[in-house]
Amino acid sequence: MSGDALLSDLCGICNTATSKYRCPGCAARTCSLPCYKRHQTWAQCGGKRDPTKYVKKSQLATPAGIDHDFNFLTNVERGIEKAEKSLPQGDVGTPPHVRGTARSRVPTDQQFAAAGVKVIRAPKGFSREKENKTHNSKNKNIIWTVEWIRDDKTHILTEGSSLASIIELQPFFKVSKKRKRGAEESRGTNSAAPQDAPPDEVGEREVEAKDEKPESSSLRRTELGTETAGTKTSSRRNNDNDAKVAGSPHTSPPIDQPDSKSLSPEYHFYLLKPRTSSSRHVLIPVSPTATLGACLRSRTVLEFPTIYGFPATTSPPSEQFVLEEAYLKQEDEEQKEFDELLMTARPETLRALKQEAGDDNASGEIDSSKILDVLKQDIGAGV
Repeated sequence: MSGDALLSDLCGICNTATSKYRCPGCAARTCSLPCYKRHQTWAQCGGKRDPTKYVKKSQLATPAGIDHDFNFLTNVERGIEKAEKSLPQGDVGTPPHVRGTARSRVPTDQQFAAAGVKVIRAPKGFSREKENKTHNSKNKNIIWTVEWIRDDKTHILTEGSSLASIIELQPFFKVSKKRKRGAEESRGTNSAAPQDAPPDEVGEREVEAKDEKPESSSLRRTELGTETAGTKTSSRRNNDNDAKVAGSPHTSPPIDQPDSKSLSPEYHFYLLKPRTSSSRHVLIPVSPTATLGACLRSRTVLEFPTIYGFPATTSPPSEQFVLEEAYLKQEDEEQKEFDELLMTARPETLRALKQEAGDDNASGEIDSSKILDVLKQDIGAGV
């Protein structure tokens, strides 16, 4: 039988018998297990199918192509399950030397409650849960992950302390670096101003420092040295005040903190209120100078806070956003309308609604929107 077979149908190892098997890795034809083992040794073949190998489009929609994809996805899923079982809970993807430290730095529910923040947890594995890097600082302050959304729908994730102000944490001001450079230049100018100038003259000295001569400070000290004892006493008091002025930061604004008065009009900030009944996003206005912890007190966040930033010249689009004040007012009006409908409804209608709700929900809770629709129909029929 083997003599009548074509040479391409024979075993590629012994070349005597007709091939019966095909290697999954390289498609080599063999006739038996010993020949297949010999093929693996000779060709250094692992015998496993390469999932990254190019497949023609015509071969994808075939039983073999579908079976190949199914086996690949099944192996990936099994590998993930095996890795999760081999490691303790919460340690997947975390280096061994960081696991204990990472767990200790994650804020607890008690810390969130002490800060006055209600945190809604996203399901495990969701992108929101993975992006949350909120942790405790060395001083036990909460370092929040903050999502910033600009008016052009640009999303930016940052981390900031609950003690920092909104204007210090915001990532929108591109001119902040220029302002910091200006603060550095003003600090250099302030160093040239006389240190014995009284506090009310510091602002004028900063402007006139470039025009003054270097001898002015030494000349002023010489004139003060020739005054009477009473004048020396007053100058000593002025020197004490000058020492306080030199140590105070008001002569040059801090480099790390932008000027809130000059930057705050550029953007208005709003905290997102999650899990509302409105089809629009409910926004809570926040002050740019307020700290992040103060803005989050008595508020609810989904994993971490989301803050919108809109230019001061524009307002949030009414078709997509609604302010919390208007949202609460609308909720109160709907609740009043619902209460009025309950008072004017017939008793048999309420009993039917309660019975129907009891069948759907064993707890006896009634869908308010459904009751409202039925009551409107009932009142319309009665009229």
